[in-house]
Amino acid sequence: MIDEGLIITGVGMLVVFAFLIIMEISVRFMSNIILKFFPEKEEPIPVRRAAALADDSELAVAIAVAHSL
Repeated sequence: MIDEGLIITGVGMLVVFAFLIIMEISVRFMSNIILKFFPEKEEPIPVRRAAALADDSELAVAIAVAHSL
């Protein structure tokens, strides 16, 4: 009785594992096909935004305030 339960459990886990492997392969395959025909367009960072990203003083103040709480 226990042997049959262990066999059913093992077969069930193998079926689920095989399904997950097949799903992972198919998702990667579809992703590659979509990216091949519809590539992502890279948008250049505007100069004003790049300058704002370089100024980290506000970020440093926010981190210091959050750390002191």
